[in-house]
Amino acid sequence: MNKIKIKLLVGIIIIVALAIVIVYNPNIFNINSTLSPENTIEPTISSLELKVTGVEFTPNVYLDNNKIVGIDTEIASKALENAGIKFEISLTDPSAQDYNKNVTGQNRAFLTTGYSVERKDSYKWAGPTSQGMYGIFSKGESSPAYPLSIEDSMKLEPIAVVKNWLETTTLEDLGFKNLVYFDTYGDALSAFMNDKVKYIASDFFHLTKSLPEGYYMQNVYAVTRYRTVFYYLAFSNDVSDEVVSKVQKEIDKMIEDKTVETVMQRYFKILLPEFIPGTLQLFAEVAPPYNFQTGLDISRQATGSTVEMINEIQKRNGYANRINISTWIDAYSLPQYLPNSAVFTIARTPERENMFQWVGPVSTNKTYFYTLASSSIDINTLEQAKNLKSIATPREWYTHVFLRNNDFKNIVATALTSAEAFQQLVSGEVEALFLTDVDVKWLAKEKGISENILKQNLMAIDYDGYIAFSLNTPVTTVNNWQAILDEMKSDGTFDAIWKKWFDGIEKPTPPNKIQ
Repeated sequence: MNKIKIKLLVGIIIIVALAIVIVYNPNIFNINSTLSPENTIEPTISSLELKVTGVEFTPNVYLDNNKIVGIDTEIASKALENAGIKFEISLTDPSAQDYNKNVTGQNRAFLTTGYSVERKDSYKWAGPTSQGMYGIFSKGESSPAYPLSIEDSMKLEPIAVVKNWLETTTLEDLGFKNLVYFDTYGDALSAFMNDKVKYIASDFFHLTKSLPEGYYMQNVYAVTRYRTVFYYLAFSNDVSDEVVSKVQKEIDKMIEDKTVETVMQRYFKILLPEFIPGTLQLFAEVAPPYNFQTGLDISRQATGSTVEMINEIQKRNGYANRINISTWIDAYSLPQYLPNSAVFTIARTPERENMFQWVGPVSTNKTYFYTLASSSIDINTLEQAKNLKSIATPREWYTHVFLRNNDFKNIVATALTSAEAFQQLVSGEVEALFLTDVDVKWLAKEKGISENILKQNLMAIDYDGYIAFSLNTPVTTVNNWQAILDEMKSDGTFDAIWKKWFDGIEKPTPPNKIQ
C-alpha cells in the first residue's frame, strides 16, 4: 500500500506541475504555433554557421596559393570573427551551373556586392568593406583639371573599353561616342600600355593591380571619375538583424581604428585617401568656393567653405571621414539610395525636400540672370529671359531644373560645372547666364575678370545651400550634425569661416522647411 500511495502522490504532483505550466504557457503544445514561420526561432550568434561566397575579382576577392584572399575577404573575415560568428568562405564561378545553388539558401553572405537601387531590398547589408571608382585614365603628366567634366571627356581621343562591362554601359548611358571596344580587359589594357589608345575606362583598383608594379604611379593619371561603387557584405534576408548589426558595428570600428586602411595598404603601396571607405560617405562636386580641391594625384586636398565647416563638425564628432570630390552626376546620385551618405553643397529646393535629410544652411544661393555689360540686354521678368536666344546654366543643377519647370526653351545646359557655364557667357557663346551671385563673384576673381564686364539682372531664385543626407542615414546622425552646426553658429566658428570665404555677403537664415 505504501508503494501504491507513493506512486499515486508522484503522479498527482506531475499532473499539477503540468497544469501550472499550461496555465502560464498555453501554446507549449501548440505544434502549428511553434513551427509557423513567424515564430521560428532564429539561430543565435553563437549557433549560427554562415556560408560566405565570393566571385573572383582582384584585388577584392581572389585565390592566391590555394588561399582565398583580398581586401573584402580580409575585412569581412575579421568583422565576422570579432562578432563571434562562425563562417566558411568559398569561391564560385558566376558562369558555372551551380552558381545559383551557391548564392541562394539560408544563412548566406556574399562578398564584394555592390550596393545599388536594384539590389537594396534583396539583402541585408553590412559595410562598406571597400570602394570602387570607375574612371577614365591616361598616360603622361597629371592634369590640374581633374576631374575633367563629362562634356569635355566626350571630346577626348578614343577611350578603350570592354564590351558589355558596367564601366562601359555607364559611359554609353551618359552619351559617350568616343569609345573603342575590346573583347577582354587584357586586350584593352594591352592596347593602352602599347600606345594604341591614349585613354582607358576602368575601375581604379582593378587597373592599378592589373598593371606591372609601379607602372601606374610612373605612367598613368586619372582624367575623371564618373561612377563610384561601394562594396558590402550582403546577407540573405533570413539572417537576423542582430547579426547584421553586430557585423556592421565591427566594420565601423575597423574603419575608425584604421584597420581597413591597413588592410588596403597591404594590397596597394600607394593609396589615394579618397578611395578608403568611411563610416559616412561624403560627396561633393567641384563648385568653388563651397567645395573644390587643390593639388594633384596623391597630394589632392578637398577645400572650400563647406569643406571647412564639415571638417569642423567631424572634428567635434571625434572621427573625420574623407571627402570625395567627384562629378555632380556621381555625387548627387549616390545619396539618393546609399546608406550613411551625403552630398554638399546642395540647394534645398521644393523638388528635393523629401528626397534627403537636411543639415544647414551652410551657404546662400541667390540666383540671378547675368548678361555682358556690353550687350543691350535687360532682364526684368522671366518672360524677357524666355525671349533670349540662349541661357547657360550647369546641367542638372537646381538652376537647370527651375528653367525646365518654367518652360524655358532656350536652355544651354551643356556645362557640367559653374566654371564652364560662366565661361560660356564670358566667351559670348550664350546671351545670358543663370547662376548664383557667390559663384559669379568667385569665378570672376579666380579668372582675373572684372565684374564690371557683367551685368546682374533679375534674381529668380533664393534657396540656401545645405548638406543633404540619404534617407537611410540614421536620424540620430543627422540630428547630431545639425546640433554641432548650430553650436558652431553660436560660438563664432561659423562666422569665422564665413568671413574668410564670403566677407561682405549676407549669411544664410535657416527656414523651418521649404514649401
